Amino acid sequence: MSNWLARERLDVERVTLNRIGLATLSDLKTEEWGELFPRLERAQEGFLRRDQAFRSAEYTWPRDALHNWSRVWEYPYTLFHLERWRRSATPRDGRRPNVVDLGSGVTFFPFLVTGLDVDVTCLDVDPVCERDLAEAATVVPHGPGSLVAKLSLDGRLPFDDCSVDALYCISVLEHIPDFTLTLEEIRRVLVPDGLLILTIDLDLRGDQELGVDARSRLRQYLFRHFASAAPETSVHPGDILHSLSGPYPMPPPTFRQRVITWTIDQLLKRLPQAKVPYPPPARLACEGYVMRKSKQ
Repeated sequence: MSNWLARERLDVERVTLNRIGLATLSDLKTEEWGELFPRLERAQEGFLRRDQAFRSAEYTWPRDALHNWSRVWEYPYTLFHLERWRRSATPRDGRRPNVVDLGSGVTFFPFLVTGLDVDVTCLDVDPVCERDLAEAATVVPHGPGSLVAKLSLDGRLPFDDCSVDALYCISVLEHIPDFTLTLEEIRRVLVPDGLLILTIDLDLRGDQELGVDARSRLRQYLFRHFASAAPETSVHPGDILHSLSGPYPMPPPTFRQRVITWTIDQLLKRLPQAKVPYPPPARLACEGYVMRKSKQ
């Protein structure tokens, strides 16, 4: 754990991961986070020790998924609520509960989730993820639950109606242009009172993914069709975890990236009515929702 976290640790009784709202720096100083994050680090270390046995050269996402400005909060937040749900979840038809990781990529996290005695299905649109996860399942210890990987095609989730007990989606929905269709699919496949854990990146400048209007549409859908499974809290703006704060801030653009962007901008300025397609890097925040599918 970094020196930043050790120096800044606070005992704040009223700060908890059991809520809906923006990620905060104070969340990283709670006992809940302090217990969960080392477990996540150990799980990722074991996963990465074996990744040469399954990692394809075509996979372009970072190997270290955890030490990222938002994942440092999103993974503990998601695991906290999955464990809380699992303590009260009862099997249907004598089987384990099933959990879907929507937009999974190829990370350690779903393997850790199988340790909650649930069967995990990883969904992604990238065939590389399906292939690499299938290989990883043969070499990465996990369980007692199982792990399988499937492709999500044409916006449809490959499950029957009311067949999924819980679904989590970590920083994926903001990258889907028409996320309402995805939310409708999530609602279709979840059992009545099924659990949805959703984290999203918010563009604080408001003109990229996920801006003010898009977030408003997302919240309207969620609170119309789902019930809150945790209290919604407000936070002080100075406490918000964003892409330039926290223990793992997003790195600034490289010198080469800045030169390329500046050159393109200068060329476009010479064209009539041209719009610059490369705005300054967004400052991102992160928000979490814990919802239950409405029974009606």
